[in-house]
Amino acid sequence: MVTRRRIIESTSGNTGLGLAVVAAERGYTFTAVVDHHAAVDKLRAMTALGAELVYVAQEGDEELATAAHEELAEKMAADSDNAYFTEQHNNPANGVGYHPVAREIDKALDGRIDELIGAVGTGGGLFGTGKVLRETVPGVRIVGVEPKGSIAFGPPAHDYYQSGTGTPAGATIGAMVDYGLLDEGIKVGDVEAFATARVVARRVGLLVGGSAGGVVYEALRRLAAQPPGTTTVALVNDGGEKYMDTVFDDDWMTARGLLDPQVESDVDELLATLRPAATEIPREHL
Repeated sequence: MVTRRRIIESTSGNTGLGLAVVAAERGYTFTAVVDHHAAVDKLRAMTALGAELVYVAQEGDEELATAAHEELAEKMAADSDNAYFTEQHNNPANGVGYHPVAREIDKALDGRIDELIGAVGTGGGLFGTGKVLRETVPGVRIVGVEPKGSIAFGPPAHDYYQSGTGTPAGATIGAMVDYGLLDEGIKVGDVEAFATARVVARRVGLLVGGSAGGVVYEALRRLAAQPPGTTTVALVNDGGEKYMDTVFDDDWMTARGLLDPQVESDVDELLATLRPAATEIPREHL
């Protein structure tokens, strides 16, 4: 009997979804070590793709347990003869995978970019993109966004609900986080991040995830104060379709004190100011 190769990763969902696809295509097995802080829709999708889920916390415990599931994933791989721990927080391939994104941005904007903003979880997305973009656009500012409560940009540490981003207390900041490339580190709270995701869905018709909402919130806030002609690129690395049971569910939001109509109204007003309504179609064109 041939033993199938096995991938093991500690994940909040997004990386796990990608690895589940790879495993299915190549005939591997995939074990995702997770906690109940991850969005339920992500966990369901990984299971649908054939992944085995191993939990480090009891059902109903929504605490973010990054350190615990990284330790368990590493141990499981070490105890197996045919398993590989992809270790996304310290795997150089994480950042390298984003190098083409930098080239695409540079080509699309013909090098005219002033600022790059992205979420910092593992750091692969922002710093993998930023490293290559800085080579061709030396003056580009690189701005990282993490949830309030995350420790990559300093204390205080506390719980947060944004999924797939940040570094909680007790977890090790991964090797992908390149402070040498970082010009500024910003913290955005759950209320503001989720409010932005909800407003963007209603006003623009785009579903973005909670951590992406934090990035867009910071981009909108900065653009309002920048001179005309400034080009800012916000990396939106998380789709919102995985958060129907959380960010886009009023009951879930209310139960956790995250639903704030005033903040949503403020974000809506800011977005409306920066993105005026479409010009009315002339009568002769109707």
